[in-house]
Amino acid sequence: MKITTYIFACIASLSFNSCTSEKTIDTSVYMDINRPVEERVEALLKQMTLTEKIGQMDMVSEWDKDAIIKNGYYDFGAWIAGMEPEETNKIQALSEKTRLKIPYLIGMDAAHGYGTLSGRTIFPTSISMAATFNRNLVKKAAKTAAGEIRSAGTHWTFAPCVDIVYDARWGRTGETYGEDPYLSSELVKQAIRGLQENADPQKRVAASMKHLAAGGASVGGVNHASADISERSLRSYILPPFKAGIEAGCMTIMPGHNDIGGIPAHASKWLLTDIVKNEFGFKGFYVSDMMDMDNLKTLHFTAENQKDALRQSVNAGMDMHMYSPDTTQFIVPLTQLVQEGIVPIKRIDDAVRRILKIKFELGLFENRYIDPDKDIYATAENRSLSLEAARECIVLLKNENNLLPIDVQKYKRILVTGPNADNQSILGDWSFFQPDSNVTTVLKGIREVAPGIEVVYSNSGRIKAKISKEKTNTTDPALQKQLLTEGGGISDYSISDAVTKAKSCDLVVVVIGGYGIRSDWGLRTYGESADRPSIDFYGRQVELVQALQKTGKPVVAVIVNGKPLNNEWISQNIPSIIDIWEPGMYGGKALAEILFGQVNPSGKLPITIPKNVGQIPMYYYQSSSRYWTGYGLGSSRSDDQPAYCFGHGLSYTTFEYSDLKLDTVFSLKEDIQLSFKVKNTGNRTGKETPLLFVHDCVSSVVTPVALLKEFTKVELEAGEEKTVHFTVPSSNLGLWNTEMKYTVEPGKFIFKIGRSFNDIRLEQDIFIQ
Repeated sequence: MKITTYIFACIASLSFNSCTSEKTIDTSVYMDINRPVEERVEALLKQMTLTEKIGQMDMVSEWDKDAIIKNGYYDFGAWIAGMEPEETNKIQALSEKTRLKIPYLIGMDAAHGYGTLSGRTIFPTSISMAATFNRNLVKKAAKTAAGEIRSAGTHWTFAPCVDIVYDARWGRTGETYGEDPYLSSELVKQAIRGLQENADPQKRVAASMKHLAAGGASVGGVNHASADISERSLRSYILPPFKAGIEAGCMTIMPGHNDIGGIPAHASKWLLTDIVKNEFGFKGFYVSDMMDMDNLKTLHFTAENQKDALRQSVNAGMDMHMYSPDTTQFIVPLTQLVQEGIVPIKRIDDAVRRILKIKFELGLFENRYIDPDKDIYATAENRSLSLEAARECIVLLKNENNLLPIDVQKYKRILVTGPNADNQSILGDWSFFQPDSNVTTVLKGIREVAPGIEVVYSNSGRIKAKISKEKTNTTDPALQKQLLTEGGGISDYSISDAVTKAKSCDLVVVVIGGYGIRSDWGLRTYGESADRPSIDFYGRQVELVQALQKTGKPVVAVIVNGKPLNNEWISQNIPSIIDIWEPGMYGGKALAEILFGQVNPSGKLPITIPKNVGQIPMYYYQSSSRYWTGYGLGSSRSDDQPAYCFGHGLSYTTFEYSDLKLDTVFSLKEDIQLSFKVKNTGNRTGKETPLLFVHDCVSSVVTPVALLKEFTKVELEAGEEKTVHFTVPSSNLGLWNTEMKYTVEPGKFIFKIGRSFNDIRLEQDIFIQ
């Protein structure tokens, strides 16, 4: 920025704060670790000029580092910087050039491990972790990831994402925990505790829940698009995970790109301040999503200029701006707004208090630097946990005639093919390419695990080609083969090669799905801003699977993806289908262990998979009226059913549910306790996830056919039986009534317990009075 502009801003701030750069700085309170955080914050705040305060509300980026150093102005609050420790320390050193030497908060999207850095432990993505239905595993993975994130010098991750997903077209589904408000609420609590609750402040990582709110319910499933959703739906299904995260102590929240009912989230005082800060008691700070305060003028057109955009967003409750290339983007116009009395100094002080509080709680004032020699990551223990999570997130969707696990006495020669068979798609979004030694692809995993059988590989090419279609149309076989290794797409040649090799094999494993590696931005088929108007498999993948099926060889289809995908022909004609989601660095090994029966699959779907795009929105907790007429007259009643329902997931063993013990009458303030037995009736050990759904039979407003209210995961040896106990507070059976007040209404409820939404094993009516 121009030095004259900076000087003007500093001088102007003096009318609001008598503190000047010449005045002695008193560190006796705010640097005293034994003082309460609130006291330390106030001691520092009262010494800050207006410009210094507003600087704390601004974030800059590592890609502007050279320009920032050249300008010589360093009074910012935070940086986006996904860097190695040495480089992070260089950025942090700039904070000591400021008058008050307030440390920077350094943040990055480390969504499932620090996947944008090389060699770190990469866990399954959030949708994959949701498929585990394992609270403890989610917390352990988050705590382990926090250790690696902080050891790199980063203090803050823009995760977890708790958008509730209604639309399977939405590309960011993989960042979420799926469609269910209760599952998402339970898992976000564990993720935040894992990230933030380390007793040592130097090992904590600030979480940032996102995106407040309803991005997963956007029109057309498009990132940034409007969410035209009622307050009742917002409160009933979209906001509960945010409330749960706040109760778990979430330090920061990122509002969404979208508007809700015409009001951009970044300018909604009703949402940001009235509900989340005042009603929910959020004590942390808001950080904008990338440039979304500015987008009030460039995307939503509710602001005439940058100054007006900042007025709307800061007065609505926004605390930190992401991001500025220089001070003219945020610091200068916001300073003017305060000078003019348009933005109250009280609002600025509130924002700065919230930001400083987090910096103190993370121990940054005691030690802003990281020792590069203590940057410990990808230990054997951490990698083992990643593999454990991958094993539990994989969902067996279909297993006709028990084709799986693979009988190695019968199938001696196996073909592995498909565009995701030997690439890093298993890492998912918010991952950059990793060293080959850090990733076990599906092909590599099968070759490692396969017990004494021959594994044949056919390169099918990429889902989206790196090189032009015209170039791949060559008829020269040698050139076609070369093009495949260079990044060509699925071609006639690659399909022919796969079919030829399949004919000489006993069984085919074809690995299809989507592609979301962030560093391959333009070639992704899902992820941030990579939405699609279809849930079918991109490109020629279905053609490849059909050609392989025509060989008469048994086919196992493996789906790698961060969002629901389905092709009705594949669902109907392929005997075994496995959804491995985005299982992380050891996804290929975990899959291979399941294919060959070394691990029994236990994953369950955290989101409904529609048959086709015409069913969208297709989530399980819709109202009864959705199915009254349904598609019966115009099409078929079968079109009312998804391809695979919420909670679906097969096992290599079988489970029996029995002996439900549940009273029939409860008071309005009474916890509902119940128990039942689950028995492994098969011949191998397995993990089962009983799900409890509740239906409110008569209510003052329309309620869903059922809602998940409890779940657990139990491991049972062959023949073993365990008693499962659930406790459901009566308050969890409430609704938002006609006066928009949350209440539990007396009446009849049906409790349903089963393996999935469509596989209910036990059922009983109860009455609340």
